[in-house]
Amino acid sequence: SISVTTTEQGLPMSLKIDQREMRRPPQALADEILALCKLSALRQQVARRREVLQQPFGAEIVRTLELPTEAELARAEEEVLGQDEDEQPQTWMRSV
Repeated sequence: SISVTTTEQGLPMSLKIDQREMRRPPQALADEILALCKLSALRQQVARRREVLQQPFGAEIVRTLELPTEAELARAEEEVLGQDEDEQPQTWMRSV
């Protein structure tokens, strides 16, 4: 399995790679790590959107910041994790 912790911008702060993953082709491994970093950032941005929307003038702030929507997150999770919305984990960590 691979797990990443990122900033809201998707910069990796920690990375854990199961030894079995190291047998994969380097480009495939790198592609998955990058996709998980992007997904982690997107999840954090959607969480921020939820918080901002609860504040006065939240909708205006969200438009200005161009924060991603729940639908955009669902599409990204489907693409990266290959799961239906009902099956999506509550964490960005993924077991392979």
